[in-house]
Amino acid sequence: MAKESILSRLRSKPENYSDEEEKLLQELMELRVKQSQGQLKETHKIREARKSIAQLKTLFKEQQENKE
Repeated sequence: MAKESILSRLRSKPENYSDEEEKLLQELMELRVKQSQGQLKETHKIREARKSIAQLKTLFKEQQENKE
């Protein structure tokens, strides 16, 4: 079964975006540290984390515009 995207998950149930963004930024930082130490084997996870952060920010901005 395919992994549920962050957009569909957040659109189905609104959460606190700052908590989700903080969690994703923390994950990205940890991945970058591992990569700099040469311990990261799955380098694609950095790209996925950055993409998820961008999607979260886009969704947040869309909802802010809809409220106005």
